[in-house]
Amino acid sequence: MDLRVKVNVIVTKEPLYGQKVLAPLVSVDLIENAFKHSDLQSANAFISIVFEFKNGCFLLNVSNKISNKIPLKKLRSGIGSRTLEERLQLLYKDYYSLQRFVEGDVFIAQLKINLDGQGVKMHST
Repeated sequence: MDLRVKVNVIVTKEPLYGQKVLAPLVSVDLIENAFKHSDLQSANAFISIVFEFKNGCFLLNVSNKISNKIPLKKLRSGIGSRTLEERLQLLYKDYYSLQRFVEGDVFIAQLKINLDGQGVKMHST
């Protein structure tokens, strides 16, 4: 298996980079699912994780090539997704947006959290 990690860090003057404004581990579920549902041994597999603070918002975009392998059937699946949505609702009320969708053979999860709690409410799942 050939694992390549591409790191691109762009330093900006966004004031949120220097503050402790994001709840601990709020992004872990989306990143974990990308690894869980991707076949990293496949030649064209990839996982992309992009996050940034911009205009008072935390933006996270996680995408991965969907594995061709048949997933194991679980008796209790989807608990992590439900728990994440409950945590987001408790912590950020209506000031977040979580979208999950498939484009071709790529799964994409996009999380946006309005950290200053001002502006347009954006809750959607």
